[in-house]
Amino acid sequence: MRPATLIFLAMTVTAQAQNAATPAQSGNLPAGLYPKSSCIKPSTDFGPKPDQRDIRKVEAYNEKIRAYNTAMPAYNACIVDYAAKANHDMQEIRAAVAAANVN
Repeated sequence: MRPATLIFLAMTVTAQAQNAATPAQSGNLPAGLYPKSSCIKPSTDFGPKPDQRDIRKVEAYNEKIRAYNTAMPAYNACIVDYAAKANHDMQEIRAAVAAANVN
C-alpha cells in the first residue's frame, strides 16, 4: 500500500473513533437546557440493620426510617408537580411542531 493511502485510512479510523466517542445531539434543545428537578430525594442510606439486642442502634436505625417516611410525601408531591410541568412543556412543544408542519 502507498503511504498516502495508509495515512488516509488512519485518519478515517481516527475520525470514526472520535465520532463514536462524541454523543450525537438528538434534538433541537441544547444539552442541559431543560431544568432538572429541584426535588430533594430522601436518603435511603439507613446503614446495615443493627443487632436486635442493641436497643440504641435499633432506635437510631428506626429513626432514619421514620425520617425517610416523613420526607417521602413532600418528595412525591414535588416529583408529581415537576412531571406535570414537564408534561405541559411537552404539549407546548408538540403544538409548536404541529403549527410548523401545517400545509
